[in-house]
Amino acid sequence: MPENTAMLFRLDRDAPLQTQIYDQLKASILSGDAAPGSRLPSSRALADQFAIARNTVLLAYEQLLAEGYLESRPGAGTFVGAALPAGAAPRPAATTPAEAHRAPRLSRYSQRLRGLDTDALTRRAGLRYSFHYGTVSAADFPADIWRSLLLREIRRRAGKPYLYENPQGLPELRAALSDYLGRARAVRARPEQILIVNGSQQAVDLALRVLVDPGDTVVVEDPGYSGARLAVEAIGARLLPVPVDADGLDTALLPPPEAGARLAHVTPGHQFPTGGVMPAARRLALLDWAGRGGTYVFEDDYDSEYRYEGRPVESLQALDRAGLVIYSGTVSKVLSPGLRLGYMVLPPELVEPFLQAKQLTDRHTASLDQAVFAHLIRDGHFERHIRRTRRRNQRRRDALVAALKAGFGAAVAIEGAKAGLHVVVRFRDIPATLAGSVAEAAALRSVGIVPAGIGEAGASFLMGYAALEEADIRQGVALLREVVQSFRRGGAA
Repeated sequence: MPENTAMLFRLDRDAPLQTQIYDQLKASILSGDAAPGSRLPSSRALADQFAIARNTVLLAYEQLLAEGYLESRPGAGTFVGAALPAGAAPRPAATTPAEAHRAPRLSRYSQRLRGLDTDALTRRAGLRYSFHYGTVSAADFPADIWRSLLLREIRRRAGKPYLYENPQGLPELRAALSDYLGRARAVRARPEQILIVNGSQQAVDLALRVLVDPGDTVVVEDPGYSGARLAVEAIGARLLPVPVDADGLDTALLPPPEAGARLAHVTPGHQFPTGGVMPAARRLALLDWAGRGGTYVFEDDYDSEYRYEGRPVESLQALDRAGLVIYSGTVSKVLSPGLRLGYMVLPPELVEPFLQAKQLTDRHTASLDQAVFAHLIRDGHFERHIRRTRRRNQRRRDALVAALKAGFGAAVAIEGAKAGLHVVVRFRDIPATLAGSVAEAAALRSVGIVPAGIGEAGASFLMGYAALEEADIRQGVALLREVVQSFRRGGAA
């Protein structure tokens, strides 16, 4: 069989010669210029043609042989793979507008996602005075302790293989959390009921996957955590918003138990975003409603460690006797959202199905971080860290509240300041419809605030303070005051 003469090589010295030969041979085969079964020039002939080392050609040939583009026949030479279809190249890139914008075939889940603003969960402006909620100060992270514990764990594991771990989480971390949650949140949790997850968002996602089918009803707070609302909409469930007031979810407005809601997502320890704390009467009413309807209640305890007046309130799970509360916590607000560490306390009958779902999702949460977190709790560092950051965040909160009152006086209302890492700020003399415009104007002055969309009695905003120092808080509010002046009633464009 004659050698293939259709292949033309153009070699230069700007890229590795072996790579150039490989790329050009492969392109010729895929385009059909080198027909299946045709013989290639010998490695020696090709090397002589370009005055290069024969080994360079051999390396390119060997790679193509390994990938199945070529085949070697002893005593005959090297040939294009006979089993390759003629003109095996992928279809050329679209050249017409219709082809270029052809929609991919997506699942119904993905199609629902396309209509949701999922970017809102992680959107953070790079502003000098960012009051965006959800960020915490890098200076607060216990870096020295974390580094020391991490090195200790690495030394302990020296010489041992890093294997897949138990998808439920390291036993030592679940045992440490069992003790800590009992002390700090009155959560009744045996280690075998605890599931370690990648933050509270995965906890919400797992609960929906395990308990809810498309078309089922899920109760959410209104207003409430957008991550839960988006996840419910994404799986195709029926979203049922229930209004909140100063005491959190208004249980008098829950649907009838016989309506068959499958799940209710609530933040009773510190309602997001209003900051209300659900009183005992409503907690008992919620649990009674759940028991009569067989509805699971997802208790999102996202930042209840930070309470500035009295001790943190006990969890809803502590009152649950029917085994319908799924408790969820996270280290995102007390250590760092970058760690992606969270935990769930599950009713015993839900442990196995949640464990199976977790295993299929990501096998397990990073084991080194789990081990370090377990040491942090057992050695007492975690609770000391919480006490220290609680004092720091209280000073930041005080600085923000004082600056807002000094700058705006009676024109501003501040809500939800008793706990957590954010407040709701309402400017009484700015129409609620202008909240988005105020936020945009503030961003131009390097001040980041987020419209809260709560009620109509003035423009409301979420203002987090955990990532800023007190001097920056005061300066940011001073700049915000200049922005707000131009939007006051009667002065807005």
